Amino acid sequence: MIVTPPAPSPVLVDPRLLPTGLRRSAAVVAAGCAVALVLLGVLVAHTAAPTSFDAWGEHLVRGLHVLPDGWTDVAVAAGEPVFVVAVAVLVGAWCAWRRRWRPAAVVVAGPGLTGIAELVLKPLVGRTIATGDLAFPSGHTAGATALVLALTLVVAGVVRERRVLALTVGALLTVAVAVVVAVGLVAERAHYPTDTIGGFCLAVVMTVVAAAAIDRAGDRRSGA
Repeated sequence: MIVTPPAPSPVLVDPRLLPTGLRRSAAVVAAGCAVALVLLGVLVAHTAAPTSFDAWGEHLVRGLHVLPDGWTDVAVAAGEPVFVVAVAVLVGAWCAWRRRWRPAAVVVAGPGLTGIAELVLKPLVGRTIATGDLAFPSGHTAGATALVLALTLVVAGVVRERRVLALTVGALLTVAVAVVVAVGLVAERAHYPTDTIGGFCLAVVMTVVAAAAIDRAGDRRSGA
């Protein structure tokens, strides 16, 4: 008599954008960014002059003579609203075509909510630069940060077996892109350094909130 071994149980993969093991860490990071955003907003509210930190940051950026000419144009272009929206829509459409609804939602909602929040916060804070334009938080930095962070969640959802690695690499890449865009903006005197930090913090908060809300809605729908 031949005994057939039982078939192995299928490995259940967590469909959430924010896996259970990383959800608390993401919440802590988002909370820290929210606190930093509020403190910076209060610090620079209704001002036009740079802070001492801004002056130091501008001096540091002006010393970056080793970088090639025209690099600031490329850096700033990464945060242009048209570019951010175009990439978000294209990736969202691809995810929807593949029936990956949570990634499709977050790649649109993350940058979208970040953009809306930026438009609301700028007149509330009332921080201006030399040209008189509202500056805090930086929309370009926020857009680029939200886009790369949302793309990180998309990639992590596709490569589920190595999700932690994808999220780690994506988080580092998000910071790197944000720094490059921020330095470009400061070099072109389009923003003070504190504006770019505010933009980064806003993007992290709104993207994590969007991902958590999408996960909650998805869990309710699936009965998880």
